[in-house]
Amino acid sequence: MASRIDVSGAQQYIKSQGVKLKQDFQKEIINRSRALAQKMQADMNKSVDRGAVTFTQRSILFLYKKSGTGVTTSILVKDLQVKYLYDVFVKEKAIDKIVPTSAARLSAQGNIAGLKKNLASGRYKIVKGKNGKQRLIDTTKKDTKTKTKRVIGLRESKRRKIIYDFYQEANDGVRLMISGIQGSFIIKRN
Repeated sequence: MASRIDVSGAQQYIKSQGVKLKQDFQKEIINRSRALAQKMQADMNKSVDRGAVTFTQRSILFLYKKSGTGVTTSILVKDLQVKYLYDVFVKEKAIDKIVPTSAARLSAQGNIAGLKKNLASGRYKIVKGKNGKQRLIDTTKKDTKTKTKRVIGLRESKRRKIIYDFYQEANDGVRLMISGIQGSFIIKRN
């Protein structure tokens, strides 16, 4: 007597297990990508001298999109922050700015406190020296002969260093993330 095999039951079992495996695979990719985005944000925050400001601490964005054929994950810098952080992530740029001296009162971000308001009111003035250097002085402070306490800033061209190589860190992290997973992956850099 020949035994009968229930083919439709086997097909249904394989189909349901295939759907479950696909969902588990997508979930694993999403979780690993989210963990990588969080690690990149933490590493970036650590790379900033004196700690990152809130604006920088919330700059990494993680997105994912599921489709019938797979899942797409994206780790990117938010639009607002990318304008500011481009110079410290991608390309060094020389900027012309007033660099504070030790006599200056600084904000939490390391900038001269009340600079714009005090320049408008006349409390701070920019004075050109003999050699062409520009100094920012506080007109309310009366100093003795040296007048060093009045000088709160010097205008100079300063080059911002790259503090975090976003693209390299993302590339290395993605390669490490998918190294133990079998499948086909496409890595894009925009």
